[in-house]
Amino acid sequence: MIRFADARRRRLRPAVVALTVLAVMSLSAWSVSAQADEQQEPPEAAADVEDDEADESGIEIDVRVGARRVLVPIAIPDTIEDGGDASEAAGEVEETLRDNMELAGYFDVLPTDSFFFDTDEEGMSAADIGFQNWFNVGAQGLIKSAVRDDDGEIRLDLRLFVVDEGRQAELNWSTTTVGSQDDIRGEVNEFINAVIEHFTGDPGPFGTQIAFAQREGTNTKHIYTISMDGSQRQRISRSDNIHLLPTFGPERTVFFTNYLDGNPDLFAYRNGELDRLSESPGQNSGAAYCDGKLAVTMSHGSDQTNIYLVDPETGAVDEQLTDNWAIDVSPTWSPDCSQIGFVSGRSGGAHIFVMNADGSDQRRLTHQGHYNTEPHWHPRGDRIVFSARDERSSFDIFTVDLEGNIRRLTQDQGNNFEPSYSPDGRHIVFASDREDGRHLWIMTEDGQVQNRLTHEGSDYSEPVWTQ
Repeated sequence: MIRFADARRRRLRPAVVALTVLAVMSLSAWSVSAQADEQQEPPEAAADVEDDEADESGIEIDVRVGARRVLVPIAIPDTIEDGGDASEAAGEVEETLRDNMELAGYFDVLPTDSFFFDTDEEGMSAADIGFQNWFNVGAQGLIKSAVRDDDGEIRLDLRLFVVDEGRQAELNWSTTTVGSQDDIRGEVNEFINAVIEHFTGDPGPFGTQIAFAQREGTNTKHIYTISMDGSQRQRISRSDNIHLLPTFGPERTVFFTNYLDGNPDLFAYRNGELDRLSESPGQNSGAAYCDGKLAVTMSHGSDQTNIYLVDPETGAVDEQLTDNWAIDVSPTWSPDCSQIGFVSGRSGGAHIFVMNADGSDQRRLTHQGHYNTEPHWHPRGDRIVFSARDERSSFDIFTVDLEGNIRRLTQDQGNNFEPSYSPDGRHIVFASDREDGRHLWIMTEDGQVQNRLTHEGSDYSEPVWTQ
């Protein structure tokens, strides 16, 4: 629970959660991207099915929105240069603090032009800070920062102050020295995680990794990883062809589908090396890892896809979990590895199903609409986030709990696809075409705060957060 001060100083970010939700409509083709693929890149699965149970006009669902998220107003003045040639380091500290405190989704970073007094006259201790001035600009928290360059080593001093109490907060972070300019962002992010922990009780997600696919030509789509704040971008696919559907395994292993030889084969990126795991004719895609088990969508040369368990080291098939006349795709594990969510057309259309880890007790979870895809299980195990097509043929992001209750998270913001929870379950990364082509966005788990993550290029898709 976030702790707030006087309600008169609360500042609300406009909520994006709708008060009503309309269920998703049917499509004749299942696609992971909702866009035609010009280079004929196959979707994860395809089917021509009708849903006898679904209303073609869409099904209206009433959604009750709870308390609106209240953001903590935080002031972040310019970083103090405490010695040496520290201007570049100071700029990095300021940029990281302001951008990532905003990205965190808990804080309202106050604009610096609202500071009506000379902040340069203040020091780093509570005795040197005019807390009344910060109170008057609406700040509940104040982050002070100072850097000193000692012959190439950068000393970072970062502090959080509670404005209305006039004191420095105790954090699980302390003043430190980094070896180079490149290390500054990571250490500042650790400080931000500690600030988040102060207000919420749990450390923040900065430092975690996201994998995604990005198109870079007519017949080229590569797999990348980035840090949660968009830094440390790294390409892990090598050949200039189609790579799809990344997912994380143990120790930063990334599984993905590669069309290297024309067939959608399953590959693993481990310790800088690529291994081909499965090359059965047809689909080898949509992998999901949990505690030594790898669930994969496979077709074995037929038009029918099923969910299999394969050895994550060798790719050998251990067990077939589904065997249905309809297509079964997109496995996602519950956090305790006891259940698997997946998409199936067995009831008509595309719906979210759940089964036990051994394939038993297969049961339908969604009953609204008939195009519900791309599920990802919440780390707390109580819900699954997914994307669906609504009554206006737009793609949006929803959650469904284990009783089948659906909640809408995005609406009237372009098309939104391919959601994935952060390791702590408090954020969701997803793809959206709402601005400048398709980019990655991060939102709080309630959907009320949404921030764009990527800015370089476009055509981003299939983001997945490391677990």
